[in-house]
Amino acid sequence: MLTGREQETAFLENHYKRTGSQILVVYGQRGVGKTALLTSFTEKKQTLRYSAGNCSSREQQYLWGRELRSRGKEIAEYPSWRELLECMTIQKGETTADKKVLIIENFQYLLKGDTLFLQELIRFLKEKKEALLVILTTYASGWVENSMISKVGNLAFSVSGFLKVKELPFAAMRKIFSDYTVQESISLYATLGGLPGLWRLLYPQNSAEENLIRLLLQRNSFLPELMIKWLSEESRETAVYDTILATLADGRHGKLNDMYAHTGFSRAKISVYLKNLMELELVEKVLPGTYEICNAFVRFYFCFLFPHQTSERTEGSTFYEKYIREEYNDFQLLTYRRICQEVLQGRFRTVELWNSRQGKIYFLCREDTGRKIVVDYSGTVCYTSKDYDVLQASMKREHVTADSILIFSENGYEKTLTEGTVQILVHSVDENS
Repeated sequence: MLTGREQETAFLENHYKRTGSQILVVYGQRGVGKTALLTSFTEKKQTLRYSAGNCSSREQQYLWGRELRSRGKEIAEYPSWRELLECMTIQKGETTADKKVLIIENFQYLLKGDTLFLQELIRFLKEKKEALLVILTTYASGWVENSMISKVGNLAFSVSGFLKVKELPFAAMRKIFSDYTVQESISLYATLGGLPGLWRLLYPQNSAEENLIRLLLQRNSFLPELMIKWLSEESRETAVYDTILATLADGRHGKLNDMYAHTGFSRAKISVYLKNLMELELVEKVLPGTYEICNAFVRFYFCFLFPHQTSERTEGSTFYEKYIREEYNDFQLLTYRRICQEVLQGRFRTVELWNSRQGKIYFLCREDTGRKIVVDYSGTVCYTSKDYDVLQASMKREHVTADSILIFSENGYEKTLTEGTVQILVHSVDENS
């Protein structure tokens, strides 16, 4: 079974084992691992595939028919949807009783013009004696969640289930890509997130820094352009969305009033666009009135590439030294906080963020027994006595008590920490991997 995809695989297997035919919609952003998931799921199953293109229905039918003829099938030059489905799934003399799987990639192109394909598919499955699991896949998450149902109307009732393939957590990425040190993995996760498709572009023999320069900072790097294309496909008024994302990436304007002052947009307009960005899982509200970019790749782009588009990137290392190196530790600290949160949510009954009056964010956790734990984190730098003193001062000033203090640090801690009467535990995020 594919590492980190146990729940998704169980979902697919459950529908495969059901009696009769089903239609599933499997979606998720590019690079998230939809193809790997379905390849693993269909490993010992009879599987049929077709990848749709962005063209008219007639052109689609022509191309699909031509592809089937190239496989030795007999079908008209301009076949109907029904003829295509029959030719695709029915084989003369076939004796196997096993359920087949039909995967149609980029299915949004089959429905954006009209719904005739889906109507014919549903009718075909109802009349077909042999069971078939049809999996419709797409990277257009925003379209599936915001437009598809209104587009297809009552036809949606014939869809057995929707599966959104989300980014993998840090622990799963550590298991899959185990060639990197913990600190390198954190650095890569801060930029590439839990997208296995992007991690597979890495050269394991290179350092994290060398890989990031090669993939993102060279003039011929295609990933930034791919990200821009993806954003333009998911959102209509890209200038507004880009402005809000750039404002959030700046790090000083995460509150609604700050965004209003910086952008000049009305608060109502900002709220609407933030809502849309949260639905796309690009932004999340981390505290009341405070927002952050939660997509690592998008955040890297708007932190470092978007503000410096006029700079030459012919020499990626020069760009890295000029704009990124000094800022990168602070940049990846937010990702480290999210990784710590993953670990804590697996250990404690409740995990809450505490934004101290000094602006530093900590975790407040509670065990099933009622014991309270305050959690601090330093990321890939050493946790110092100064960090601890700031924590102690914040706790005293805001009357926060704890039975234990848990410190996440990947580069040790100063031995001079004053422990007092409170138990101090030092933890690495890798101990949960």
